[in-house]
Amino acid sequence: MFTPSLSIKRTLLTGSVLALLSSKALAHYPTLDCIMLDQNIQCVAGYSDGSVAFNEAVQVLTYDDVLIVTHTTNDDGEVVIIPPKGEYYIVFNPGHEEPAEFDYAEF
Repeated sequence: MFTPSLSIKRTLLTGSVLALLSSKALAHYPTLDCIMLDQNIQCVAGYSDGSVAFNEAVQVLTYDDVLIVTHTTNDDGEVVIIPPKGEYYIVFNPGHEEPAEFDYAEF
């Protein structure tokens, strides 16, 4: 029967602790849900665990990735956007995982 040495046990324990403490291990992917409401766009930014993303940036960009406007979500993860002219998409990128995007064509 194989019995791991003390150094192997320490290495495994250290690796496990680091994995648990890493932001990737605890991260949830971002979500972005948008609807057209009273001639404006209302979006809710959040995470896959159901929590909302409050005080986070939501950007509106052209298809050429030119920034049109940046808004900050409120305490409920909501932001209201005046629809720009032309083609655009909305992005919530908290800086980990892949950003959540919503294309104007989805309305």
